[in-house]
Amino acid sequence: MLSFEPNVIIIDDKINEVKGIIDRYQELGIGCKYYNPNLIDGDALPIHKFSDVGLIFLDIYFTSNFHDYDPEFCFNWIQSIVPEKSFYILIIWTTDTDKGEQVLSLLNQRNLSPFCTIIQGKAKYKTEFGPDFNQLIIDINDELQKSPGLTEMGVWKNNIKNASNKVIGGLTKDSNPEIFNKKLQKIILCHGGASIINENINRKREVLFEALNQVLNSNAAFLNDILPIDQINAEGLYGNFEESSSAAIDRELNSWFHFNLSNNLSKDFIMPGLIAKNKNKFLRKLYSIQDDPKIENILVKQIEQQIAIEDIVLVINRPCDHAQNKIGKNIKLLSGLLLKNAFRYPSGKNKNKIHFNDKTLPDSVKKYEYLYFDQDNNDITLLFDFRYSFSIPRDVFIEKFENIKIFNKELLSEMQVEYSSYSSRLGITQII
Repeated sequence: MLSFEPNVIIIDDKINEVKGIIDRYQELGIGCKYYNPNLIDGDALPIHKFSDVGLIFLDIYFTSNFHDYDPEFCFNWIQSIVPEKSFYILIIWTTDTDKGEQVLSLLNQRNLSPFCTIIQGKAKYKTEFGPDFNQLIIDINDELQKSPGLTEMGVWKNNIKNASNKVIGGLTKDSNPEIFNKKLQKIILCHGGASIINENINRKREVLFEALNQVLNSNAAFLNDILPIDQINAEGLYGNFEESSSAAIDRELNSWFHFNLSNNLSKDFIMPGLIAKNKNKFLRKLYSIQDDPKIENILVKQIEQQIAIEDIVLVINRPCDHAQNKIGKNIKLLSGLLLKNAFRYPSGKNKNKIHFNDKTLPDSVKKYEYLYFDQDNNDITLLFDFRYSFSIPRDVFIEKFENIKIFNKELLSEMQVEYSSYSSRLGITQII
């Protein structure tokens, strides 16, 4: 069934100290989940992480004995709730605010940093009538107002949810399970072609989700203007771009716009846009572009600086042929290179540009730079040469190449158009 997740998680071993927070958010129609983390008789850690949590209230003492404080316990709770590098806001709601920084430091070390952390002492909100939860929520909202762009991210996220609800609603409007299943099967067949019938169930699911993603993307755009833009974002986010052009390049974010974010690249996985390392000495000798005279010329400085350069290929079969299993016996590949931490001009007008031996790249070469693969490979440059395409049997590809990344569809389409344009150029006979 569809999953229904809370937006607010509250972790505190004294329900009476957080009951008011739960009530306030529920009155606003916001889903809350309460956990008692007491080490003796509390709740177990969640088995599955949540994907829709925005706020986490965390008490850092899980028993009444202050000597039992351990930031590792706090970390374990956060780790069990949100995946690494997820967006969430952490409210450390405790009697001893001095320990909050220790918890935050541990989260930062292990890729679980919250977008922002608000440390509030319980004593600050005590009144003769009990904790003033209304003031607590006002103070939290005031703190979040310091990042007005969050409002727009909230609008965008709600648009995605609304669009997905429209898609699911359209598919289920008949309220008939049999008709619903047939609709999904029809989508799989139309999007994947008749050959999808003989594929494994994971491939069928991939095709279904791919088709639904296209519908979602098409419909989400029509919801962008439902809510007006507030004045703070009209002026701060959308109005002033003068300093933004000088902002540091975020390679990881840049890679989001280049690659499919899936990391589940099994050895036998092949699809258009797949980038793989050429691990075979014989195939590198045949198809590497490193020894091409034009390429050798532009790599002189990179080789002098002992920059790591690896031979790679890009799968350029047509997506429709792949979906309908019409690619034939061979996989069509385009040769390229991967440079790790490419050497750049240290100064002058070309400062920070890749040093290609003071040469202009050949018109057959396509370059992608400022890319991120992982923490160890966080400054990657890719070069592909349209002059070097070849085909090999599927089994040879699986055995001799190592899958590393997948270009997203838009980038693959751009590459295929440029490759086709280069390949179809007409020669001109010069008359002397």
